[in-house]
Amino acid sequence: METQNDFILGETKSGSRWLIRIIKSGLSGNHNYYSDEVLRKSAPLFERARVFVKSDHEHLKGQGKDVRNIIGQIREISFVQGMSPDEGELQGTLELISPNGEIASKIKEAWDKNMSNLFGFSIDAQGKTSTRRIGRHMARVCNEITTVASVDLIVEPGAGGQILNILESLEGQKMEHLNATEMKSIISASSLPQPAKDKLYSEFKPLQNITGTELKEAISREKEYLAKMSESGHVTGLGSNDFDRRSTVRIIEGQDEKSEKMLDAFFDPQDHSVVSIRECYLHMTGDRNFTGLKRSCDPVRLAESLNSTDFPSVLGDAISRRLIKEYQNDSIYDVWRNLVNVVPVNDFRTQERTRFGGYGNLPIVAESGSYNPLTSPTDEKATYAVAKRGGTEDLTLEMITNDDVGAVQRIPKSLVRAAKRTLSKFALDFLKDNPEIYDENTLFHASHGNLGATALGAASVAAGRLAMKSQTEKNSNEKLGITPRFLWVPDELEETAVDLFRRNTEQDRNFVQSLSLDIVPVWYWTDVNDWCLTADPMDLATVEIGFLGGKEEPDLFIQDSPTAGSMFTNDKVTYKIRHIYGGTVTDYRGAYKSVVA
Repeated sequence: METQNDFILGETKSGSRWLIRIIKSGLSGNHNYYSDEVLRKSAPLFERARVFVKSDHEHLKGQGKDVRNIIGQIREISFVQGMSPDEGELQGTLELISPNGEIASKIKEAWDKNMSNLFGFSIDAQGKTSTRRIGRHMARVCNEITTVASVDLIVEPGAGGQILNILESLEGQKMEHLNATEMKSIISASSLPQPAKDKLYSEFKPLQNITGTELKEAISREKEYLAKMSESGHVTGLGSNDFDRRSTVRIIEGQDEKSEKMLDAFFDPQDHSVVSIRECYLHMTGDRNFTGLKRSCDPVRLAESLNSTDFPSVLGDAISRRLIKEYQNDSIYDVWRNLVNVVPVNDFRTQERTRFGGYGNLPIVAESGSYNPLTSPTDEKATYAVAKRGGTEDLTLEMITNDDVGAVQRIPKSLVRAAKRTLSKFALDFLKDNPEIYDENTLFHASHGNLGATALGAASVAAGRLAMKSQTEKNSNEKLGITPRFLWVPDELEETAVDLFRRNTEQDRNFVQSLSLDIVPVWYWTDVNDWCLTADPMDLATVEIGFLGGKEEPDLFIQDSPTAGSMFTNDKVTYKIRHIYGGTVTDYRGAYKSVVA
């Protein structure tokens, strides 16, 4: 759930349609970070999103979804690029159900009195996130918005949304003259290709006294022109028929793009339009005898479909695209993110992570007295280096000839499952294996005050929480007061853990039930009695995971180049998956474990 400062950008005379900023890229007031790419991809999810009017409390708690609170919907979503990376924004049209109602009247009055900043919009959405440092602060980075529940009108938004402009009413009333920002918003919301949008904007930006109606008419004329231009795939009306035949313009989709989409559809489990790898191969190469030899291919089809590369490379690109999509899907292996702080690493050299202690309380300085030097804190230094992990998978000519669909389609899914499982176990093994850390003691150790021996229960969870809250800062010995957020258990303890926080028939919650910890069952832990508590990594990360170059997804390559005259080596092509990362424990104070005998 993310709040956004959505002020009024524009209105209609009837006040029924308003151009609003839904969300801005960059760091929000809630320390969530949205990239241009994430917002651009999420735009279709906001189309027809319901708009509720809520109190801030209702919004933050996910409450207030009452038919009496619905005031309208969002339409005509567009992404508007900013002047710099991650400075763009999503805009849309707020269509109000009751243009003469109380809410519409307040918005209209605020707009007329230049008080549009009194209103704010906040998105209620779900997505995939990771934690990393943005500038001087830790932030929760939104990697993908998966669902949009609503866009809410509230009082205290936090990420830059606002009402931008009053739009032309449904009855066709005339708009006010547009400024450059309003022109750009309307042009960006059109379905024109980007070059045509840029052309229109450059033509209209210097002009004054341009209305929304005039700009929309210009957009319509541009669409009609492009439609005529793209008929039959070539420009018409340029002279003789012979000239037209020789002057073909590829405005329609190219064969190489069709080939990419064909393979993407083949690997997409939700798309059933392409169900044969044999059909894909034949369409792209023309090799009807399935020899794998370039001399058996249709040279024109090969050049058009593969864009000067070979079939294994194009197929590898499709597998790689599917691999990344599969990697971004939620799975049981993604729980490692609840434990770690993710950072980019520039090279394979040893990384040093130094954590300094704290100063003691500042002493009183008497009148005319001198300031004495404070005791400088010492440091704790953890080290690690990233390492390559990977393997290979073969695709044989027989698999294509026999149209072994299942074997081919499983490649990206199986590779992703292996990569995600390996990474997840690498991170969670720090909890399971209790390794030696930077101070030459194990992560969970009596000297750290974070090791227990009691079976999972209300009393032991309360004791573990108290132990975490009692952790002190190095040197100053001041209590940190860090509380747990996650309870890690083997599958066998999941039911016990859930029952700890269930009230049953009791009306009042006991202490442990009030903690509302997130229970995380770990699928591969074999000790059926041990359990752990960890803090929110946004508060105190126990483990740091570094990815080379900041790239969290694995890479896919062709292992060896096909020999001359053939698209395969020994009638097969070998794909290599590579994933580069490393990590270590950076602070024992954010974790507690009970090792039960």
